[in-house]
Amino acid sequence: MIRLYEGSGSSEIMLGQPCMDDDRWANIKAAAVRLMRKRNQNGIADFLEKTPFEVRAGMNSFNDDFSLLYYAAPIDDYVDLSAQVSTQGHVKVWCRIIVQTLSEFGCYLRFIAVECAIDPAPSVVPTPNLAITSDLVERALDETERAVAQHGGVAGVDRAHTAFHGYLKEICAKAQIPHNDDADITQLFKLLTKQHPALTEAGPRGDDITKILRGMAAILDALNPVRNRATLAHPNAVLLPDAEAMLAINTIRTLLHYLNAKISG
Repeated sequence: MIRLYEGSGSSEIMLGQPCMDDDRWANIKAAAVRLMRKRNQNGIADFLEKTPFEVRAGMNSFNDDFSLLYYAAPIDDYVDLSAQVSTQGHVKVWCRIIVQTLSEFGCYLRFIAVECAIDPAPSVVPTPNLAITSDLVERALDETERAVAQHGGVAGVDRAHTAFHGYLKEICAKAQIPHNDDADITQLFKLLTKQHPALTEAGPRGDDITKILRGMAAILDALNPVRNRATLAHPNAVLLPDAEAMLAINTIRTLLHYLNAKISG
């Protein structure tokens, strides 16, 4: 947590709930911005106006109660603000003036604090340990893990697609199922569901499972244009958001789990 302003007393902050309703805070903030502009403090007014602060209750281990201006900043904003605080001394000067101005409207603060928000990330289906694999498949799976961890879901879709494509080819080779060299994942998956002995056996609710597999084949058919037109596989202008990218990766991993269990079992 970055403390942009600290009043007297302990610097400990145990963050509480918002302690001012949105309408009242909006009115006080707007009035403070207008007052600072009248005083030709335009840079400070812009900073207060554009930063989505909220007024929160706080306390410390000494049972002191106080209020603070608080902002849970996205990672990029947090990094930028941290750099400004360490290299530009005016930020803390601005915050002292903000506290003084807000006090003129009955809003008394001990701190202005910024914390790095924890972004909700899409849940991840783990990568299975494949019984049938290859160097290409394992390398693509490893690169998917690294890309997602370092750069987000969209960076891993292409590698996950490559891993799945290579895996389907390995299964076909192992089962001696012939296919065209340029067969895509949809074509290979349909071949396997029709010709691989582990996937053609009728088990409990066989008709229903067949419907599920046909639905998965339709999903795979959509993964091809998604990979080609909305990921880093090509210089696309528009990329998948993280949630949709992880949906594509998790779909591939779910199918890897299923095929691995059926064929190795």
